[in-house]
Amino acid sequence: MVMIAPPSVREDYKGLRSYYEDEIAPFLRSQETRRRSAVTHSVVVFVGTVTVATAAYLLGPLGEANLHIAFVIGALGLSFAGTILTKARSNITAGLLERVCGFLGFTYRRTPSRPSFASELDRLGLLPSYNRQSWEDEVIGARNGADFVLCEAHLKKVTRGKRKRVRTVFHGQLLLIDYHKQFFGETVIKRDAGVFNRLMKPGKEFRNVGLVSSRFEKAFEAWSTDQVEARELLDPLVLERFEELERLFDGAKFRAAFSKGKLYVVLETGDKLNMGSMFNSLERSGRVAAILKEFDLIFDLIDVLLKRIDGPLDAAVSVEALRA
Repeated sequence: MVMIAPPSVREDYKGLRSYYEDEIAPFLRSQETRRRSAVTHSVVVFVGTVTVATAAYLLGPLGEANLHIAFVIGALGLSFAGTILTKARSNITAGLLERVCGFLGFTYRRTPSRPSFASELDRLGLLPSYNRQSWEDEVIGARNGADFVLCEAHLKKVTRGKRKRVRTVFHGQLLLIDYHKQFFGETVIKRDAGVFNRLMKPGKEFRNVGLVSSRFEKAFEAWSTDQVEARELLDPLVLERFEELERLFDGAKFRAAFSKGKLYVVLETGDKLNMGSMFNSLERSGRVAAILKEFDLIFDLIDVLLKRIDGPLDAAVSVEALRA
């Protein structure tokens, strides 16, 4: 039997072990057959594709065109094999996240519509220019009186010339934390980009903010329409959590904004909130622990942010513990 350990000692995880045994473990066991079947079918398609493509290249009657035909066969076959895995992975991920979010008291949707706050991210310069979008894995919840929304965005830029070109400009996590409290101004913070910092300025009404230490000055660049409020919002503990977010999400080009009583966080994580590899047993991996650790860091960020506003910090995970 797999034992699940909470990522921290928060009250949020009380009863996790019994819930895992009663709800999550049976689901993962029931999906193991689906996972194995999807992997087997994709491997069969892959091997069959390589065989047919090789035969077309070596034995085809069209001479130099054989290579082109083999390439087309290979591309179609690999795409089909990938689709088999992606579909099964998506279904398993949805079921797993529904159960994890259910335990935490959150609402989960696998394929949400465009979030209402996306236009604010565009206005504040937190997202690149795009004209094609898809959204998934939306989590809606609340903690200590602060509502939050977490979702994944896949944004692309389609350009047309002699050839149509589609490229991904952003794939990652968007986080909204609603304080239910208005700010006096707007503050934007991004990773320091050296000589390119001027290009990242969110608007002409924004001015550079001096941060509390040389360490953070080297790491971040910040702008605000209210210098006094910005220095209060960007205190050392908050900046430390911002650093940890990027570090735990593998250098995710962190950027954030405080605006109209809300904190917006953008991280280029790729497809992060998921069930993990399809090539490992569902019952033997740390899938649930990895998902809970991501939520735990969000809890920690909310707790740190609300400490200054609403009262003492309650059982937040230390940065050192998160690094362990």
